[in-house]
Amino acid sequence: MKVLLTTIPLFVALAGQPQVGTVSGGEGLSEGDRARATEVAGPDEALRFDGSAGELTVPSPFVAGAGIDVDGVLDEAAWSSAAVLRGFTQYDPVEGAPASQETRVRVLLTEKAIIFGIEAFEDDPSQIRATLTQRDNITRSDDYVRLILDTFGAQREAFVFSVNPYGVQHDGLWTQGAGRGMGPPIDNSPNFLWDSEGRINADGWVAEVSIPLKSLRFPEREVQDWRIQVTRRIQRNGFEASWAPISANEANQLAQSGTLAGLQGLDPGMFLEFNPVLTGSRQGSLDDESGVFTHENPEAEFGFNLTYGLTSNLKLDGTYNPDFSQVEADAGQIVVNERFAIHLPERRPFFLEGTEIFNLPQNLVYTRSIVNPIAGAKITGKVGGFNIAYLGAMDEATSSDDNAHAYVNLVRARKDVGESSTIGLAYTDRAESSSVYNRVASADARFVLRRRYTLEMQGAGSMDGILGLDAASGALLHSKFSRSGRAFSFDLSLDNTTPDFRARSGFLRRVGIAEGKVGARYNFFGEPGALLERWGPRFDITGLWDHDDFWGGESWKESRASFTLSSSLRGNITFWGTASLKGFNYRPEAYEGLVTEGDGGEPVPFRPDQGMFQGLMGFSGNLHVSSWERVRGSLRGGWSETPIFDRATRAPVQTANQLTGNVDLTLYLSTHLSGALGLRHESLYRKEGGERYASATIPRVRAQYQFNKALFLRTIVEYGAQESGKLVDPVTGRELFYCGDEECLLRDGSASNNLSFELLGSYEPSPGTVFYLGYSRAMTDASAFGFDQITAQRDGLFAKLSYRFRF
Repeated sequence: MKVLLTTIPLFVALAGQPQVGTVSGGEGLSEGDRARATEVAGPDEALRFDGSAGELTVPSPFVAGAGIDVDGVLDEAAWSSAAVLRGFTQYDPVEGAPASQETRVRVLLTEKAIIFGIEAFEDDPSQIRATLTQRDNITRSDDYVRLILDTFGAQREAFVFSVNPYGVQHDGLWTQGAGRGMGPPIDNSPNFLWDSEGRINADGWVAEVSIPLKSLRFPEREVQDWRIQVTRRIQRNGFEASWAPISANEANQLAQSGTLAGLQGLDPGMFLEFNPVLTGSRQGSLDDESGVFTHENPEAEFGFNLTYGLTSNLKLDGTYNPDFSQVEADAGQIVVNERFAIHLPERRPFFLEGTEIFNLPQNLVYTRSIVNPIAGAKITGKVGGFNIAYLGAMDEATSSDDNAHAYVNLVRARKDVGESSTIGLAYTDRAESSSVYNRVASADARFVLRRRYTLEMQGAGSMDGILGLDAASGALLHSKFSRSGRAFSFDLSLDNTTPDFRARSGFLRRVGIAEGKVGARYNFFGEPGALLERWGPRFDITGLWDHDDFWGGESWKESRASFTLSSSLRGNITFWGTASLKGFNYRPEAYEGLVTEGDGGEPVPFRPDQGMFQGLMGFSGNLHVSSWERVRGSLRGGWSETPIFDRATRAPVQTANQLTGNVDLTLYLSTHLSGALGLRHESLYRKEGGERYASATIPRVRAQYQFNKALFLRTIVEYGAQESGKLVDPVTGRELFYCGDEECLLRDGSASNNLSFELLGSYEPSPGTVFYLGYSRAMTDASAFGFDQITAQRDGLFAKLSYRFRF
């Protein structure tokens, strides 16, 4: 702890000093530098490659001893020998149109790195969106150029490196078929070591990027070809353009890349990284019995991460006592009428990097199930035609009563088939104590047909139990067929699990069900420059059955049909509205254990009228605005008829009118200062009587000052007020009870008013090398937003010092 405390003056001193090479808003860039940045001797015409003309094969741009200084100024002589990628075409919103702004990207390959010189021209440089912000935060707020390198040329995975006009970095891995939402399927969690710098000038902005070969994986071949793509996004209008033309009519965007051909003698050399971590903390908590808030003695812990390159495309990672305390706390979730567990994203570095191969159609690998790891090891990479991964960990937290550790083993292998298809196997094993275990084996396949259609399949089996006793076994089946298209697209899916299927290393909201979905979308496009750039309808129908009912041809259990109309306006403004119709049809046995009082006070089984859960309507709308420079964000709201669910049986017991609202605004107050304002609200009013059953309001404020690319100060304040009432019989108004084996419990309501505060200062010049000091405090309020009886429940002071050694 003494070592950490002596570092605090260094952190304070750094706050007032600019990072070497960093330029804010063009400050410090002389007119001579600006001139040199755009007056580099042009390359020979044979070295210019026009993407719009189909010139997509680039011979090896090797230059020995290039001597590039990554400073955001393209003034070195070697740049005149670089290959130049130009002739960008737009792929959104007007596919195939010439790019609205010119982009030129120079490419050099040296003995140790691949280097890019980016010239992003702009008619009006004052309109450039650029901030000094934390690493990996640029793609939603700033203009950027993205470099995509498929080093194996397999068109399934690629390294992604993005840079904004100030050289702030974003990186990740593109895994084709792994996308679960809007945007490309990029896993933003990996953090590679690479250099970048950018500057704004009179013609737009310029950036230099140097990616060491050590930071990439590639085949062990004397001569090899890499696939390459470069895209640019202009944030103020949402225009996106690419060097190799992109069409939404093809399912695989990586297959539409260009080629760096004939790369020779690539050698990353020995790859070894050692990352020791020293942390210190002092925790405080409120004693429930005495009502006294006390602090524990300060504690210091040591841990480390180790990475070794077994080959140029296979690496070994290990960790001991991994530290996750710098991870930002999860935002509060509304749980007043939640039936199932909430999925929280993984944020811990060791479990994020290199584990994208564990992405499966159904989530059988959920690393947050490893709650408190003591040690872990990973092997990831490529062997022959197989992508392989192994993750093993010892977890201190278990569900067993004997305080034994849990041992987790996750294995994955995936093979490329044909041009864009894959087949794979996965196995998970979680053992708690000496006898409690859960094992899952899975096989999956993804076939791309005629470049437009995708067929996805998965099958899995599980065994869950105690050694020496009969194990419960279960099965999972998944299938999905989809069509990609700029105008018309659709998807069909069917998921089925048996009641005894368990994946304790994964995340499935519910089992024992069969769920079928059908969705179709059509887009209409306006003329280039029109106010209405794109609009169109989408239809979705979902049916859900109990597993046995589905295969027995019985009626559905839940259903939902929705119609969505979306539109995109000029200036990066989008709106969509949805109308839905839902229904629930639960059998009497679903309410087993729920009772109410009869006329004579005797317990009577509760069986609601299923008619009240039919034909439930809902309407919602969403407006997203990104055209303003200082304020951007979204507004969402809706009304719907919805059931009130019992937490034990998860069955509907009464209907309510539900009102929801969500405000999510990001403020860019200056190049250095940004903030976020969030407000979520939900209210439920019983349809019988109109009284309020539940309410939740969660405001959240986040402010961050970025002194330079490495140093920031952040604070977060969040208040969560949530309350729910008693469950009652909608006909008689009498209270409901749940009777288990030993006692009957009133289905009572709950209330909580929580206030949390976080403050973090961090200096991180490169991933893995960091010093930070943080403080957090959790409090409760006697009444919702009363602020008159605030009681501290716990707090913590944290410090961390680590350095990433690369050999």
